[in-house]
Amino acid sequence: MPRYYFNVLNSSRAEDHEGVELLDLESARREAYKDVEDIKRQKFETLDTSSWTTWSIEICDEQGNVLLVIPFLAN
Repeated sequence: MPRYYFNVLNSSRAEDHEGVELLDLESARREAYKDVEDIKRQKFETLDTSSWTTWSIEICDEQGNVLLVIPFLAN
């Protein structure tokens, strides 16, 4: 099974160094949407979450190629 990495982007970049083994890119896309919802639900005292327009998750393959970008506002 391929491993996908979910990097969170805002004014900075939080890289996923572990990744998740998933069946295919569609499964990775669904996982990213779940991650977006989880992040939005959490309370971040140190992060500016007043506008999600600059937030996104990029899904990368094992070689670091960006396969898909999920903007937070699309969800």
